[in-house]
Amino acid sequence: MRIKYILLLLTSVAVFSCCEKEVIEETSTRTVLVYMVASNLDTYLKDNIEEMIKSATDRNLKGGNLIVFYSDYNSMENTISGELYQIKEGKGGVVTKHFLRDYNGQSAVDPAFVRKLADEVFAEFPADSYGMIFSSHATAWFPSDYKNMLRWFGEENGKYIEIDDLASALKGLPLEFIAFDACSMGAVECAYELRDCANYFISSTSEIMGIGFPLKEMLPWLFTSVPDYRNIVRSFHDFFLNYKNPYGSLSVIKTEGLDELASISREILSTKGMDGMYGLNTNNYQLLSNISGNPKLYDFADIMLALASTEDQKNRLSRALENTVIAKSVTDEIYCSSGGSSEVTSYCGLTIYPLRQNFPTVNDWYHTNLSWAKYVYP
Repeated sequence: MRIKYILLLLTSVAVFSCCEKEVIEETSTRTVLVYMVASNLDTYLKDNIEEMIKSATDRNLKGGNLIVFYSDYNSMENTISGELYQIKEGKGGVVTKHFLRDYNGQSAVDPAFVRKLADEVFAEFPADSYGMIFSSHATAWFPSDYKNMLRWFGEENGKYIEIDDLASALKGLPLEFIAFDACSMGAVECAYELRDCANYFISSTSEIMGIGFPLKEMLPWLFTSVPDYRNIVRSFHDFFLNYKNPYGSLSVIKTEGLDELASISREILSTKGMDGMYGLNTNNYQLLSNISGNPKLYDFADIMLALASTEDQKNRLSRALENTVIAKSVTDEIYCSSGGSSEVTSYCGLTIYPLRQNFPTVNDWYHTNLSWAKYVYP
């Protein structure tokens, strides 16, 4: 589904030229770009925008810049409409959308455009730090051409963005966080692919209900001077505990810890390898994502601890997880579009794909395209 995050404070810097002409440059602590690709989620995404408007007061944004890009494909007319606007409080304390410009005809799932738009927005709204929130369909790292199913992030007239291409587009941007209000992006493979793109990675390990993130409740915590990740997760959890479909998971990954996590995983798999994965009876481990009968994703700790050969490996893996997953929550059950709800008895905040012999095409793509697979399988 989707997600949004923002924060900032206003600072004013006085600069004097040699002609003694004073120039005032206003810089906020954080600019956040919310990147929405509607597909068949248009009603939900528009509701999300209304929720942001309800919460985006000066008091909650603390002077911050909340910039939204909304793109929608019209199948009847075979056209793409896109617009960029700022949500902010205006006269009389009324929060509204302020139109900036349109991008009609521009594909929102073109990685080059993702980068171009981010560069434009961050130049136009300079800040001390930046964040991006992606809202659309997603199915973790799976390749988009696998059985013609949705495989990764974003959907526009049968076109998608592969996770490795998205990582290439975002690399080098000064991002404090990347957040996905989208299904199943809380995979270790996704986080590792994006580890050099941002300091934090916020995502769900399972499918997200159509309503998406409870932005009215989450928004103020996204605008604190430092994002309050624990309260971001708590507000998400509290909302879905009382929602009519009480299913949801959310975790915050500190990307700095992923190299250590990959290192101990590589050590474990250097002994067990692909054969070890193939030999696991996945019925014994925590299922967290099962979309349309494709490869299932399981709790990372459940799988890797089962493969560890020594207590020392288990202890180091657990410590690495503690240093990487800094906040997490999950409801008693998670929703699976294939198979219905699934009870949750263990949850570390990340999923992993345990290689299955009946998915050779996926396995080949996995090893060829994903940085995680290339590193952890020596």
